[in-house]
Amino acid sequence: MTKALLSLLLLVPMAGLTSAKPLPESPDKAEKPYTNLIKGKWVHQEEPVIEDGLPFWFYADRKLKSARSGKKHPLVIVLHGRRNKAKPGDKFKVQSIATIWTKEKIYKEHPCFVVQPYYPPKGGWEKIPEKIDELVKHLTSHLPVDMKRIYLVGFSNGGQGTFLTLARQPDWFAGAVTMAGPVSPKQVVGKIKAPVWCWVGGNDTDLNKNVRLPALAKQLQKLDDRVKLNIVPGGGHGCAPQSIGTDKVRDWLFDQRLP
Repeated sequence: MTKALLSLLLLVPMAGLTSAKPLPESPDKAEKPYTNLIKGKWVHQEEPVIEDGLPFWFYADRKLKSARSGKKHPLVIVLHGRRNKAKPGDKFKVQSIATIWTKEKIYKEHPCFVVQPYYPPKGGWEKIPEKIDELVKHLTSHLPVDMKRIYLVGFSNGGQGTFLTLARQPDWFAGAVTMAGPVSPKQVVGKIKAPVWCWVGGNDTDLNKNVRLPALAKQLQKLDDRVKLNIVPGGGHGCAPQSIGTDKVRDWLFDQRLP
């Protein structure tokens, strides 16, 4: 074996190691700037907490400020749909796909950190992947997050952002729920490790209903039988009530854990 070939073989595993992007370990107690956001109610963080970052809505019960008895808590990242009708300067309100996780009965069973980042009007999650990644890293490095239980939830363009994020960072997330947000199978099949529960309305557009989302889900299922697909009979584009509006789906998501 020549020295050149030996050197090349040695570089291959090293390249794999350097391309990995592990999340920072979470602390035992909440740190600034999140300590002031943990109030047991939704708080609007209009100014990004990291340079060139994303604004967001944040919810956490006061009891989650520290990991008492070593117990840390899940993190749910919620990605909204497109805001094409919004005007610059409009205040973006927290969406029902985020508030559902913080209803009293649900939150009592599944206490967690819930974060709904948002982007400017006429944007798209596919355009700002690095901002999603940086926010997740910042959250886990400053909050007592259970690193085996970080979840993604996405609707429409947020569903697309969810698939792309799962493929981009396959070792970060334990599970996801997507609603009416397909992407090209070439972008994600073979790259996603987390189980995904996909939802789409039976009366959604033909592009969504008949072609893209079911085709994507079926290809993902060939590699991972934990992937689920539900087509809501008579449902339109907004199928959140039939998906994350049910205990079954929410319980399924919180049951998912990284190895």
